[in-house]
Amino acid sequence: MARSVAVVGAGFAGVGAAVMLARAGYHDVTVFERGERVGGVWHHNTYPGAACDVPSHLYEFSFAPNPRWSRRYAPGAEIQAYLEDVAREHGVFDRIRTSTEVTSARWDDERGAWSVETSAGTHEADVLLTACGQLSVPQVPRIDGLDDFEGPAFHTAQWRHDVDLTGKRVAVLGTGCSAVQTAPAIQPTVGQLDIYQRSPGWTLPKMDFAYSERTKKLFERFPALQRLDRASVFAFMEFATAALTSRPWLLPIFKAVAQRQINSAIKDPELRRKVTPTDRVGCKRMMLTDDWYPTLTKPNVELVTDRIAEITQSGVRTEDGRDRPADVLVLATGFKTHGFVAPMEVVGSGGRTLADEWADVPRAYLGLSVPGFPNMFLLYGPNTNGGATSVIYAIEAGVNHVISALQELDRRDAQLVEVTRAAAEAFDRELREALARTVWHTGCTNWYVDENGNDPNQWPWVFANYRRRTAKLDPGAYKLSSAG
Repeated sequence: MARSVAVVGAGFAGVGAAVMLARAGYHDVTVFERGERVGGVWHHNTYPGAACDVPSHLYEFSFAPNPRWSRRYAPGAEIQAYLEDVAREHGVFDRIRTSTEVTSARWDDERGAWSVETSAGTHEADVLLTACGQLSVPQVPRIDGLDDFEGPAFHTAQWRHDVDLTGKRVAVLGTGCSAVQTAPAIQPTVGQLDIYQRSPGWTLPKMDFAYSERTKKLFERFPALQRLDRASVFAFMEFATAALTSRPWLLPIFKAVAQRQINSAIKDPELRRKVTPTDRVGCKRMMLTDDWYPTLTKPNVELVTDRIAEITQSGVRTEDGRDRPADVLVLATGFKTHGFVAPMEVVGSGGRTLADEWADVPRAYLGLSVPGFPNMFLLYGPNTNGGATSVIYAIEAGVNHVISALQELDRRDAQLVEVTRAAAEAFDRELREALARTVWHTGCTNWYVDENGNDPNQWPWVFANYRRRTAKLDPGAYKLSSAG
């Protein structure tokens, strides 16, 4: 039976879904992307130093290996170009409608189809896949006076390339992943760089390097070498994931490496104290970097740990009453992490919205399916993130699950597939019980866990477990039926 599929988002999940569905024989696929180009976060995040923190050979589709990556950790622009190349080479580029935002998706119980409202009109599909990503909506902090600042002020995800930072006094708010990449990239250019830290995070050496032309040719000639590298990176990340979840006795190994990185780069005892976390290693997202700590020791850099009281017209005032002038404010303050389909409204069976269903916390069976929302799957949905893995691995596993569902519909000559509430609730109980034992719940406060102690982001097991559990449809977890 021919089935139409609507996909919201053209980052890794959206492009991967379109290609994998086509490879499985499902060609009636339309992908909607609000941005002007394919790429998702890699289209929007163009700040200086933007790069992946997963080695390139694992941060790619398994069906589209790229032996020509320029570096061990690919720069953002190169990743965006890779996604466009994959879409083009696999014949799905013309199915992607860029500059088209989806505002809502509504399930029609009577007709058994999804009505998708977009900025270009209404589109109907049998199946809806959301591929919106977990880090797509910038988080702008609520700081008094931010709107009164007279100079340029922008989020790293909305970088102002028209603003020349040469010789300027720049204030960077935040010391998370984007700050760790941005600050070293702009430090040689700016006059003064003030970095405002709320709490430090643990880092590990990135050990990044450029691939020589000889190495690229070896990967091209012997693809098994690239597969071997990919497998070794995945094995190490599974080892790290086990430490974060079920094998906490392994964490001291990572702490020793992280502490050594600080001690070897920073000799000043006061600065060393400021950058050394008191949290358990791994509780907050661990960052990979080779140049963060050396940057903090430069003469034109100051790490400010006093709390920000307000933004003035000409700079930043901290709670100790000190005013530090700034010409430019850079908000390296992360993303809204719990709005998996925001700002799109999704209305399921009987008129119940996904916002209603997720009033307390976003939940989904295997991160993919929600009771009351037939023929809908969330790619990279709730609890499919990992402390140490490649999101593309999880995305491919999720799309394979979708394909299994479509094949089961074909086999049973059915039209609707929906996870049962009993299966979803049983999985959720198992998930929350496992999460409670992980470092994210026992080590500190972090952006994964909300103010009520709920964690809608992390997968509490190794990711080989995720691939195994999503490989086939559990016959008792879903109900299949005809429309009407």
